[in-house]
Amino acid sequence: MTKRVISTMKSLLILALAILAVYQVSQLWFVNLTNRNFFLYLSARFPPATPNEQNAWARPFRVIYGAGDGRFNVRYSGIDGIATSTPWRYGENALDAIFRAGNFSRIIDEICIETRPVFIFEYAFSMCADTFARALGRRNGMALTGQGISTFDAIVVKPPYGDDGLLRVFLLANDRGWEFTMTPGNRQHPMEDFAISIPPAGTHGLYFVLEHGFFSPRIEGSFFYNPIVAHNPYLRDGNLHLSDILPQVQLFFGNPATILQSADPVYTFSNLNTTVRYLPTSVLEYTSFRTIVRTAPASLLSDFSAALAFIDRDFNVENDKILVDYEERGSQHIFWFDYVIDDFRIELNDFWTTTVLDYDCRDPLRAAIEIIVDHGRIVRYRRIPHSFRRGELRLIDPGNLAGEDFALGFLISRESVSARPAIEHSVFSVIGE
Repeated sequence: MTKRVISTMKSLLILALAILAVYQVSQLWFVNLTNRNFFLYLSARFPPATPNEQNAWARPFRVIYGAGDGRFNVRYSGIDGIATSTPWRYGENALDAIFRAGNFSRIIDEICIETRPVFIFEYAFSMCADTFARALGRRNGMALTGQGISTFDAIVVKPPYGDDGLLRVFLLANDRGWEFTMTPGNRQHPMEDFAISIPPAGTHGLYFVLEHGFFSPRIEGSFFYNPIVAHNPYLRDGNLHLSDILPQVQLFFGNPATILQSADPVYTFSNLNTTVRYLPTSVLEYTSFRTIVRTAPASLLSDFSAALAFIDRDFNVENDKILVDYEERGSQHIFWFDYVIDDFRIELNDFWTTTVLDYDCRDPLRAAIEIIVDHGRIVRYRRIPHSFRRGELRLIDPGNLAGEDFALGFLISRESVSARPAIEHSVFSVIGE
C-alpha cells in the first residue's frame, strides 16, 4: 500500500470522524439536552410575526338585524364566517366607505331602529375609537376622534332605503350617538345586493323586540332548541390518565421529547420553558417562561392577533368564541372569551375556581378562555377543557319565557360538566340581562 493511499484513507477517516462529531453535537443540542434547542432560542429572542388578524378586533360580539317591521334577529355564531353576504361583511364595507368619503352629520340623543332595515353591531366592552379604526386598516382614528368620539358601545348601520338613498352609520355610547352619512352616487358607496329580511319566526321559532331598552325574546308557535352536550377530550371513562392527556398537550411544546410528566394531584407536563397543568378543578393551564423582547412598545392589536393564532392552534377548542372583555396590565394584555353555539351564548354561571377549596381561590377563571400576551408572546393560557355539541332537538313551553326582560343562553358550572366526560344540559337556561 503506497503512502498516497494511506494518506487518502487517513483523510477520509478524519472527515468521517468530523462528520460524526458534528452529528453528535447536533443531537446533543437539538434533541437530547432538554430545551437546548437553538431554533427555540431564536424563537424566544425573535417572536414570530403574528398573522394579519388585527381586523378581528373590530368584529362585534353579536349582530342584531331587523327588516323594519319591529322584529329582530340576534346572531352570535358565525359572525366571522367566510361568506361575503354576512351582515358584518356589509358593516365592514359600510364603515370603510364612511372612513373614505363619508360626512359627519350630527350628534344625536336617540335613534329609531324599528321602522326601516337596520344592522346593529354590539360590543361587550367600550370600544376605543382610535384602535377600532386602526384595526380596520386606517393609519389613525381621526375620522372618529376628530368628532369627539373616544369610545363607543355599538354601531348602527342603516342601508339606503326608499326615497332616502343615504347610507347612514351611527356610533353609540351611553345616551349619545354620532351620525355619519354617505351621499348617493358615490363610487365608494357599498351597494351590494344584500337581502335584508327576517322570516315570520327566527331559526328557533324565536324573534326579538325592543322593549325597555333590551331586546326581549318573543315566540310564534312552538319554540324548538338543541340542548348542548359537554365533552371533555382529556377524560377516558370519566377518569384522567397521563397517557391520555399527553397527546392533547404536546402542541404546546416545541420538542415533545423534552416533556417531563408528573401527577400528584395536578397533572403536570413541563420542560425548561413551558409548563402545562391539568388542575383538579378541570382547568387546563399553559405557562411560558420564554424570553420576552420588549424593545418595541406593546401593541393591543398585535397581542390580540397573537392570542387568536394561539387559540386557533389548540385543536380542542371546537366552538365559536366571542371576546367578552380585555384588560391592560403594564405591558401585558389579557383577553377573555366565551363560547357560542347555535346563536346562543355559553356562559359560566359563576367564576370558575382553580383551587380545590373555593374560598382559597384568588385567581379564578372569569370566562371559558383567558389568555395573557406580552409583546406578542403568550405568557399564560387558561381555559375550561370542555367542548360543546348539539343534543337532540327539544321543545320548550312558550309560557316559560313570559315575564321580565331576559336573554337566552346556556349556563354551565364546574359541577355540571366535570362529573363525567359527557353530560347533557337538559334545561335551557334563562340568563338575566
